[in-house]
Amino acid sequence: MAGRDERTRYQGYRGRGGGSRFLKVVIILLALLLLAGLVFVFFFMGEYMEYTENGPQFRPPWVHQESAPPTIPSDPVVVDDPVVVVSGSPAASPAVPTSPPAPAPIRAVELTPEQLAGGQAVQLAADAGAGAVVVEMKAPSGRLAWQSGTELAADLKVNAADDTAADAVRTLAAGGGLYLVARVQCFRDQALSLSGTGALKNESGGIWTDGEGLSWADPASESASDYLAALCRELADMGFDEIVLASSGYPSGAGLPPWGDDLSAPVAALYAKAEAALSPTGAHLSVAAGEDAVRDGQSGGVTAALLARYAQRVWLPAPTWDDTDYAALLTAAGMDNAAARVTVAGDGLWATP
Repeated sequence: MAGRDERTRYQGYRGRGGGSRFLKVVIILLALLLLAGLVFVFFFMGEYMEYTENGPQFRPPWVHQESAPPTIPSDPVVVDDPVVVVSGSPAASPAVPTSPPAPAPIRAVELTPEQLAGGQAVQLAADAGAGAVVVEMKAPSGRLAWQSGTELAADLKVNAADDTAADAVRTLAAGGGLYLVARVQCFRDQALSLSGTGALKNESGGIWTDGEGLSWADPASESASDYLAALCRELADMGFDEIVLASSGYPSGAGLPPWGDDLSAPVAALYAKAEAALSPTGAHLSVAAGEDAVRDGQSGGVTAALLARYAQRVWLPAPTWDDTDYAALLTAAGMDNAAARVTVAGDGLWATP
């Protein structure tokens, strides 16, 4: 009996121990599953956890959010359609080329650089009943009426002996009583043509000269047009209100070789460079043109279309044909308000008709 009872108790004990181990395995598996779930939530779904004043909240992406996110103060402000206010500056619209603005009508008296330097400008203008003066600051010889800071002017030895004329311009500009116009002889330049920029050649290959025995620089020379644009900028900085480009194309006359029908590209390049040089100064860019350029549409590369595009005023010599309507011809070429932008020489004065 005693042995049987002992066997019975032993077998019951073994059965109880096996159940305990099974329960432990189940607990361990559940703990591992819980741990794996926590790892998944924090590492893979952490971006959907929100920490609020009521504790952490899990907002999975498939749950529709009724409330909108709070507005960030720096966001663009959007009001009801169709008007939308956006922070920052709007993109600028592409610039559309327009005709240059016309300067005011003019009545100008011609002065020499010596008269200007001598302080006679105000009196001579008053005597002529003019409100403006025109001074040739760059002569056909290449000589300048001031001391230029350009390297080429120093190399050519064309600077004035002193800066008296330039000082007179600065004084007049500060006073504001007169409208100041500088005339620049462009490619008709003896000194420039005989330098490294090159001179126009005759049919025989020698240096061509005009009726006054002066040689011309080649308008196709980039260094020549760069030099002229730099001089224009200096004159504007000096105080001149308007710069007139004279002899800005190819000359005409006997002995010149045939260049072809279209000579306008070098002229357009000069005008564009001069326009860019003067743009920051507010000075007007004008062109002294022959009648042929207006009547016939072109002369030596100076065309009516280029005058309409670049010249804020066109300076014409005393008319040969009294019945020519220059303003109408320039209007047809594309110039706005052409009647106010034509100045004609006559009776010792330049004036808007």
